[in-house]
Amino acid sequence: MTKTTITITGKTWDEERVGEVEGPHGVARATFTTEWKGEISGTSTCWLLISYVDGDPDMPETLVGPYAGYELVEATIGDRSGTFVLAATGDHRGGVAKTALTIVDGSGTGDLAGIRGSGSYAADAMEYSMELDYEVE
Repeated sequence: MTKTTITITGKTWDEERVGEVEGPHGVARATFTTEWKGEISGTSTCWLLISYVDGDPDMPETLVGPYAGYELVEATIGDRSGTFVLAATGDHRGGVAKTALTIVDGSGTGDLAGIRGSGSYAADAMEYSMELDYEVE
C-alpha cells in the first residue's frame, strides 16, 4: 500500500432538506464537488445523505449528525488515469466533518482498474487534507 496526503478543495456545496421533523431534526441530501491536488490529482463529485439531530439549521457550522454517501473520483496517479468510487461515512459536530473512506471494490476504471484502499479526513473548511492508503494492481 502507498500512503499519501491529498489536498482537497471544495468547489461547490448544494444541500436540500428532504425530510423535516422538528427543530434541527431532519434528513438532508447534499451534493458537492472538489478538486484534488497531490500524488493523486483530479476532481470528484460526492452525494451524501445526512441525518441532523442537533444544532441550528440557520447556522450550518452548529449542525450535528451522521452521514453516508458515495464520491465519484476522476483521477490521475502518475501516468495512470481513470475513475473510482469512495464510500464515505462520518459525523459532523463542533463544525468538523470527520469521515472514513473506503475505495469500493471493483469501482476502478481505465488505468485505475483494480484500485483498492481506505482513508480518512477531518474537514472544518472548504480546503482540507485527506490521508489515503491505496494500491493499484
